[in-house]
Amino acid sequence: MKEHELNRALKLVRVTLAVNVVVLLVNLALGYALIIWVVNEPATVAGVTPVELPSHGRAEDPRPELTAFFDRTASVLDRMARRHGVNPAEFVPSQAQIEAAVETRTLHSDESQAVLQTLREGYDTFDLSWPIAMPDY
Repeated sequence: MKEHELNRALKLVRVTLAVNVVVLLVNLALGYALIIWVVNEPATVAGVTPVELPSHGRAEDPRPELTAFFDRTASVLDRMARRHGVNPAEFVPSQAQIEAAVETRTLHSDESQAVLQTLREGYDTFDLSWPIAMPDY
């Protein structure tokens, strides 16, 4: 093989390599864009209406949601205690305890934690599954 044929073959290899590198970079960029698009695309289910989630920097009052959560959770426990012929007061926090917890406006206060602990113990006693949807206050 002559020197000029060798140079021509070497040049062809360099051009092919450069084209392959450019194609690789374009594929990586498109793959990254596809992943970003898929991750940012909201999931939809046929027949289900999307719900706007409240922001974490809330300005609204959390007390109605906390009251509803505690009342819903306590009423399930109250019904279960009555079905078993047990005094619900042994397992359900008092209305005063629930009100004190709600007034703190958070589930992280000592008052709320005491109410949650009482409710959890009651749920465990009657082998009930704990509610998945809890307020995130």
